[in-house]
Amino acid sequence: MVLRLVNLGWLVCLFAAIAAAQTAHPAPDVNTIVQRMNAAQQKNKARLHPFTVKRGYYLLDKQDSNKGELVANITLLPPDNKQYWIESSSGGGMGQKVLRDIVNRETEPPKDEKKKELSAENYDFQLAGEETINGRRCFVLGMIPRREDKDLLRGKVWVDAENYNIHRIEGSPVKSPSWWIHDLQILVNFAEVDGMWLRTFTHAAANVRFKGRYVMETRDLEYRSAQQAVSRSRRSPGILAGAAINP
Repeated sequence: MVLRLVNLGWLVCLFAAIAAAQTAHPAPDVNTIVQRMNAAQQKNKARLHPFTVKRGYYLLDKQDSNKGELVANITLLPPDNKQYWIESSSGGGMGQKVLRDIVNRETEPPKDEKKKELSAENYDFQLAGEETINGRRCFVLGMIPRREDKDLLRGKVWVDAENYNIHRIEGSPVKSPSWWIHDLQILVNFAEVDGMWLRTFTHAAANVRFKGRYVMETRDLEYRSAQQAVSRSRRSPGILAGAAINP
């Protein structure tokens, strides 16, 4: 009985310490989180340096059958230039067309970039709680678009509680990007790569009219250094040029 009371007392002290630690580091108000998140994004843009990412693109149908695969090498040359060449591809004609269109769009010059940013100008944010991602404490913010726009998402963003980098975004466009697509759900993960904070994984699932449900994923497979990226871009005649979007 004495031993049980001692164990109970230890648990009480443990949870009290946890509660005290959380009280000692309370969450800032949502406006402060958003301001620090935006400042972190600006710092990350300033840290960008030339690199090449080998990125895999995959298209699956509702039976999880592979409809197409493509591997592209994308070189970022700051401040605003992207170039790419396709290393390999497989799958049917429709799948290949979809994946090649996605690569093309990723390397197009950005248009109205300010209107797509995670900022107070484009979204109302609400603090939805806290979660841990990859061992990092994160603030979870609900995102409510201020206008109907196919480039704005209704969903959530996970913001690092220490450095205010974005770890994850989940949501659906507030306006469908196409008559052919509905119920589009998007998940994007970010991570540090060579001192830069980059998008490393994307998962998008949607219902396509008359075709059923499809899933598209991109995964970053390999990164090459700045010198290798610049050298490759200069000697590869097959590279197609395009301006950088958020990498």
